[in-house]
Amino acid sequence: MLPLLNKKAISNQLTIRYNPLEKPSIPQAKWVDFQSKNSDGDGIYTQNLLMNYITENFSKKNARIIVSLSGGIDSTLCLALLRKALPHHKIIGITAIFEQSTDESKEAKAVAEKFEADFKIIPMKSIFSTLPELIGITKLPKWNTYNHVVAKIGKKFGQIFATGDGADEIFGGYTFRYNKFLNLTSERDNWKKKVINYLECHNRDWVTDQNNMFHSSVKFDWNEIYKYFHPYFSNKLEPLNQVMLADFNGKLLHDFIPTSNEICRKYKLYPAKLFLHPKIISYARQLPLEQKYDSKTQKGKLILRKISKRLEIKHLDDKKGFSPNLWIDWEEKGEAICESYLMKKDSHIFTQKIINYNWIKHAFNKVKQDNDIRYLNRLISILALEIWIRIFITKEMKITKELT
Repeated sequence: MLPLLNKKAISNQLTIRYNPLEKPSIPQAKWVDFQSKNSDGDGIYTQNLLMNYITENFSKKNARIIVSLSGGIDSTLCLALLRKALPHHKIIGITAIFEQSTDESKEAKAVAEKFEADFKIIPMKSIFSTLPELIGITKLPKWNTYNHVVAKIGKKFGQIFATGDGADEIFGGYTFRYNKFLNLTSERDNWKKKVINYLECHNRDWVTDQNNMFHSSVKFDWNEIYKYFHPYFSNKLEPLNQVMLADFNGKLLHDFIPTSNEICRKYKLYPAKLFLHPKIISYARQLPLEQKYDSKTQKGKLILRKISKRLEIKHLDDKKGFSPNLWIDWEEKGEAICESYLMKKDSHIFTQKIINYNWIKHAFNKVKQDNDIRYLNRLISILALEIWIRIFITKEMKITKELT
């Protein structure tokens, strides 16, 4: 008999992509931490904070620095600041590319050349075939860990791993969500309505019939999900600052930071998270909204943009990062792999009474007939759960296995 699985943690993972009941590695923010108290219209003070962090922590280290480099503002600014503060250090920019997906290598290479860094491109494999390895990074049923390959290859060239983690959450980078949230929300809305609006801005993490996805023994209840976000939307902050508080305490603390930490731990790399130094976090959270996001132009990270302009960095506004083309991957490998693991009634997700088998059949139809990306994301996450059980619970599968 299998050990009892924590169905509450699993239902959270399959609904908001993380388990908020776990203790994060850095303290959660309180709502007062996002009250506007600072001002840095030209970004000079923020730039000095970032530069001081780099010089204080890395100027005396002789280690080579790897930068996870895309064409966006976060990673390109990281590289520029590192070079400005450490003119003689060896720096290597690494970009990953999924086949037939967004290719930002041209822009990344130009930035690497401008700031005298070596540049390397890594071809990425199917997320479906490499799912056991992806799950093995965090030892959780998660598949958004594919950027680990940058660190895996990067450890051959350097010892310090620099990323732009946290810039979106602290400096206001989720502009597409901010605009949607503001359009959905009115001054009369109570905390629960704002939570519902917030989750609608993350609707690729769940589906409208989410309650039918689970077996009845899971006892899934949307009201329990809403309560996790209650503290973030029942305070005196402006609605958009409430969103930033929820983003910080949610996916940043419970998903992105733990994943990044596990990647560095696995490959024995020293993390250089420029935007997550405590002084920068404390200062930037309390910058006014108008220095983070312009609702008219729908531009975000305004202070980082000013620093980038001052350093003459050319970056992509509409950057995608290292993201797979899920539809192509699905057609080439994903559909067959999902069917082989999820359409059998003796799969663990069914025998352990976690997932509703009839919903799985419905989800496959939604993907095939309607090209519904939300159902595709759910199927991938459920496949990750099945593989996780086979690796860490029943131990019938190795992390090194390649799915076919």
